Amino acid sequence: MQSVKRDTKHESALQRDQRDLEAERPDANVLLWLPSPMGDAILCTPALRAIRRHFASSTISFLANPVVREILSPSAFNDEWLEDGKENPFAIAAKIRKRQFTHAILFKNSFASAMAVFWAGIPSRIGYAREGRSVLLSEKLRPPRLPDGTFKPESMVDYYLAIASWLGADTSDKHLELSVDPAASESLKAKVPELTKAAGPVVVLVPGGAFGPSKCWPNARFSQMADRLIADYKATVVISVAPEPAERRIAGDICDLSRHRLANLGERPVTLSELKALFARADLAISNDTGPRHIGVALGRKVVSLFGPNDPAWTDTKYENEVQIIGNVPCAPCHDPVCGRNRHLCMESITVEMVLDAAKQLLEDDRRRSRIVTGPEFVGSAESFRVDPGYKGALAELGLTSIDAVFSFNAAENLNKKNLACFRSRLQFEIDLPESSQPRTVFLKRYDCPPVRDQLRNWLAARSRKSCGLLEYASTCELSAAGIGTPKPICYGEQWGTLFEKRSFIITEEIPNAEALERRLPDCFSEPATSENLRLRRSFIAELASFIKRFHETGYRHRDLYFSHIFFSDRGRFFLIDLARAFEPRFLSRRFQIKDLAQIYYSAPGRHFSRTDRLRFYLSYTGRRELSHQDKVCIRDVINKAQRMARHDRKHGRQVPFAS
Repeated sequence: MQSVKRDTKHESALQRDQRDLEAERPDANVLLWLPSPMGDAILCTPALRAIRRHFASSTISFLANPVVREILSPSAFNDEWLEDGKENPFAIAAKIRKRQFTHAILFKNSFASAMAVFWAGIPSRIGYAREGRSVLLSEKLRPPRLPDGTFKPESMVDYYLAIASWLGADTSDKHLELSVDPAASESLKAKVPELTKAAGPVVVLVPGGAFGPSKCWPNARFSQMADRLIADYKATVVISVAPEPAERRIAGDICDLSRHRLANLGERPVTLSELKALFARADLAISNDTGPRHIGVALGRKVVSLFGPNDPAWTDTKYENEVQIIGNVPCAPCHDPVCGRNRHLCMESITVEMVLDAAKQLLEDDRRRSRIVTGPEFVGSAESFRVDPGYKGALAELGLTSIDAVFSFNAAENLNKKNLACFRSRLQFEIDLPESSQPRTVFLKRYDCPPVRDQLRNWLAARSRKSCGLLEYASTCELSAAGIGTPKPICYGEQWGTLFEKRSFIITEEIPNAEALERRLPDCFSEPATSENLRLRRSFIAELASFIKRFHETGYRHRDLYFSHIFFSDRGRFFLIDLARAFEPRFLSRRFQIKDLAQIYYSAPGRHFSRTDRLRFYLSYTGRRELSHQDKVCIRDVINKAQRMARHDRKHGRQVPFAS
């Protein structure tokens, strides 16, 4: 089992044997208090099976809420059910005291459950020592923790099996298990007659989640997924949601967006027993990380699971017919029920094509991957040095295997400028990748003992304690997940003192076939002003404005948004670089928006961009055809800011691009 610690100091072999004999005695009367969430209860079934086999001659009673009782019934793991209602611990204690249980096994982690079995006088009280209930337990297990004191992410299957293992049960069988009532299968046919007429596979979509909206994949993508499966496989698609207003709205929205008719269980609710029967009939389930996903696994169905805010490690079952798709962005896993950001990056980073690919693998019995991750999974030593596995060998050939090696590395072109802060350095060099015939150009940014004032300013902007290198890495990845072109990060690292950052760095790959707008604009700007070139210029300006608008809609502000930091590729795509100062302002968002727009206005060369072009840019940016009063105020603020920047540069003998 996992590294769960026993809290039995100096336990002798004789004491262990005595405990095992007590567990195996035929007159044992065992109470199992099951976890409350439906998904956790299903993940608990391997432990329930192991305990049933271990206490084969004993009476076993399950204490659970009605939802858990219905989802686990019929069950061969217990002899009777007791209901965990809304009573206080003392009322429950009075109810169970009469039954004279010899053992209480607590899969529920609450303080109240431990108080109830303690007050009921049950001699053997076994569970995890957490939630301040250690003193109430006779036999305690301690879950493994990380160095920072938080619980170590591990599968709840192993977490529950550790209790069974401690009792001496055989825990080698880890598969989830549920049974379906034949009567529920019959009643389901009347509610969902589409199942009897299915010409292709039956696909169940689970777009809701009791945890909160942060786990939900966008409704529009579920509808697109349904349409693709119907078109490609003649699938019968069933939308499964809980019978509550929020989830019914989700189901209705998906059905409204779909081009095909879908079976909407929001309009014809099924019982949990019928829900199990539905999954037993399904050829494939596509589910958010929520309870019904585990029904599919426990019934041996093919399952595509979508993960965002929660770590998949908590619910991993190693099930061979599941493909997990993980929204791997810097802000995940956050474990927040409601996303607090402007864009729901983790779930939005999961594309329809990713899910369709996973579905095809399972439907066509060709599962090639058990996990699909939306971003690179960096590996390395702790948090000090993290590298994309695809680049690990190439960097190792140059000796770049640690943060010390990165800061002593000088076999590269120095890109430092006169006005670059002394704690920053920038290098350019090439690496050789096995799959590439040409060397790849990469850029290294290093931050060596940044001033405390700068660090505090960064922490305030990021609303968390982060190093300079990690800030740029996080901004780059989050913007990329939001659909904004950014350089690809391949390595980053950080080193901390007692409180403040000592060193950090980030290595990014060169944007292929792209140049900064400062160095080169499309040819239509330098060629004679023919009608075709004028049309191309206007189109370019509109596309640039649209790109900047989409960038600002993420909630980010660049704070260095000059033409030198906007790249344009030969495929017509825009990119943003130098994201060291990019952040999401909680306050004064408009002020930083004006600053970004002023920097674009300032750096757009006057010989190519007329006042009419600048107005056209602004109208495309706002998406309006006419200027409102607020627009005029905004334009005035942008011009005033650009003029102040110009006065500053003229004072220091520098040219002003927009005035050229």
